[in-house]
Amino acid sequence: MRRWTATTGLVVRNRARMGARRLRLNFGQVLQLTVAATFAYGFCVYVLGHQMPFFAAVAAVVGIGPMLDRRLRRSMEIGFGAVLGVLFGELFVHVFGGGLWQLSVMLFLAVCLGMVMNSGAIFVTQLGIQSIYIVTVPVAMTDGAFSRTIDATVGASTAVLLAFITPSDARKRPRNQAANLLEEIALLLRETGDALRRSDPQAARRALARARDSQQYVDSWRAALRIAEEAARINARSRRYVAEVTRLARACEFADRSMRMLRVVLRRAVSVSENGPSDPLLAESAYQMAEAADLLRAALREGRDRIEAERKLTGVARTLRPTIAMHEDIEQTTMLLLLRPLVVDLLQAAGASNDEAQAALPTLEVEPETGALRYVEEADDAAEAAAGSAGGGASADEPASTDGPGAAGAEDADAREDRRDPGGV
Repeated sequence: MRRWTATTGLVVRNRARMGARRLRLNFGQVLQLTVAATFAYGFCVYVLGHQMPFFAAVAAVVGIGPMLDRRLRRSMEIGFGAVLGVLFGELFVHVFGGGLWQLSVMLFLAVCLGMVMNSGAIFVTQLGIQSIYIVTVPVAMTDGAFSRTIDATVGASTAVLLAFITPSDARKRPRNQAANLLEEIALLLRETGDALRRSDPQAARRALARARDSQQYVDSWRAALRIAEEAARINARSRRYVAEVTRLARACEFADRSMRMLRVVLRRAVSVSENGPSDPLLAESAYQMAEAADLLRAALREGRDRIEAERKLTGVARTLRPTIAMHEDIEQTTMLLLLRPLVVDLLQAAGASNDEAQAALPTLEVEPETGALRYVEEADDAAEAAAGSAGGGASADEPASTDGPGAAGAEDADAREDRRDPGGV
């Protein structure tokens, strides 16, 4: 009972936190919706002289919508779907009158007409709903023939006009949504590190429950990118942001992969924590990736270069090699192997190519005798040391070689720094 209560409380807190964040993000949209509906209703009352322009406010509300993931084309479809539904209903009532059979026939025909005209489910639904209103609301409450169609047209036009004239930066919302997702990834990585460091399976389970409830961050980022891409096409002022929106879309893809991989990591962290203390490398790697995710979050939110986050993640990737303590623990070895694709996804979200991200990882192989994983370079170093001992040792005055993985890694880092994008993301 206590565990169930704790889990329920965690879910409620997460939902309340995400609900408050949604309200903050969509507050401007709610304000636009209110202004549009009020303006459309007032225009029909004080300019057109209509007594009850119900459909003016309805068309404005459904055209704008309360959420920012409503794209312009979708707003036009919904708004003018409502207008078409009102017009179709008024034509039907004008010819056949109102009644029960008229309602059933009119609704059937309206939905069929909507499916023929448009594949959008919301467009078809709006056409049917507005037709129902026309048949069921008494004609005596109207202000003349087709007055309700005029009201709906005013409301839908207000919604579309407001979408065109409202000033907005095509990059702002994708940047904010990117920062929200990376902030969540950083928090989950820290909770993973805490659970591993304290050997606390309950903390790992709580982090896993939170991670499973995080898909809306990815969905919101993708929706914001669709809006930004549309704005860049139709708004001349936003076209200069096309390159950055494209880079944000690529970062979104790999951040989504990172979140999915993090859920897998957390499931393994539960079993590792249940087995007792684990190698400090696992917790430290999670903490370091969390710091890198914070750097990436700040870079994406502010539109800066991501090279610092990439450099941090590259350093983390180079440490992901099995230790001696892991050779006897399959759970910890599996955990280490799961952290490797996670850091690769984060590196690609930071702008690295797949080849660069893979090259940052130490090369591993399976020992034929024991089946344990080992770091390939360590075996090579041991062979070279043995050869040096047999030959009497190397001269102390001989300079160290600059070739090898360390030098290559430094050259790769310098090459990545040289190709910084002047636009930055």
